[in-house]
Amino acid sequence: MQDFADEAEPGLDETDLALAHAMQIAPRATWTELGAVLGLSAATAARRWGRLSETGQAWVTATGSPALWRSFCNAFLDVDCVPSQRREVALALARDARTKAVLELTSGCDLHVNVITRDLSALSRFALDHVSLLPGVLKVATQVGTRIYQAGDSWRLNALSRAQREQLRPGAPVTEPDAQPGRLPAADRELLLALAPDGRRTVTELAEGTGASHTATRRRLSRLVSTGAVSFRCEISQNLTGWPVTTMLRGRVPYTERKGAAAQLARMPEVRQLVATSGSANILASTWLHSVDDALELEERISSALPGFEIVDHAIVLRTVKRQGWILDSLGRRAECVPIDPWFRDDGLQT
Repeated sequence: MQDFADEAEPGLDETDLALAHAMQIAPRATWTELGAVLGLSAATAARRWGRLSETGQAWVTATGSPALWRSFCNAFLDVDCVPSQRREVALALARDARTKAVLELTSGCDLHVNVITRDLSALSRFALDHVSLLPGVLKVATQVGTRIYQAGDSWRLNALSRAQREQLRPGAPVTEPDAQPGRLPAADRELLLALAPDGRRTVTELAEGTGASHTATRRRLSRLVSTGAVSFRCEISQNLTGWPVTTMLRGRVPYTERKGAAAQLARMPEVRQLVATSGSANILASTWLHSVDDALELEERISSALPGFEIVDHAIVLRTVKRQGWILDSLGRRAECVPIDPWFRDDGLQT
């Protein structure tokens, strides 16, 4: 794990925030393209990003897209632990390639874990035969995600003008409408995992890392993008975004109202991730807030806009241990990459 000093860090200036916002829109744009939008030289844009990346304050990663994950089992585990072993359990789960995110919560459970597995059988083995048997684990409850309404890759900083955002659109990854990636060949899976530590790796770097030819690597990368299999994301240390508080909100809504309720929730700027789940609490939302006080205001706004929506639990996140395949330090900076790998086999069969 990369070790950053644990002292308070300076905030990002306006140019840093604008660069990060630009990276959110077009994570693989060239330095020349980014510099032109921001009024910087290519060298200055590259230097600024290098500083942000080296200090763990911002980074570009790549994972399977929500469209790809639809063919897998997306689940959420609530884990209770022996208090003295909570941190060890959290890190053990964070270092497992089947977990997307690991959060330490104030209420409801000790750890909230987002998991991607091949299918329900693999989820059963993971939850019942692996997580439940980890030293320090007392209880595991599981909900299966039934639909992803919104993923964190659509959340944006508000640091660029509309004109700047439009200028970046041509450099954004282009995905076919209604993409259905289907099953990925082994070589494509290898390439996807190779992009996780740095989603800006060049075709040459990827070819060298995977041992494939430059031509084959370029073709596979183009296929991952065009079929909607890959999601490139610029992540930022949350403490530096102006939205330093994370909450997990669980709600219950009649099934006949779920689609409309999800559409309204997704339009709220605080909501980063929104998923329909199995169980009586059938909506799960991850939110970023400006302050803890805003949690109450958000609850009031949801209740006013959606009278049929019952808030079952609203937990404050004490620490984000892992986000989108990256273990984070205590200040929310990237520290260790654990690529999300739902193709992991635990049944002795070949992938």
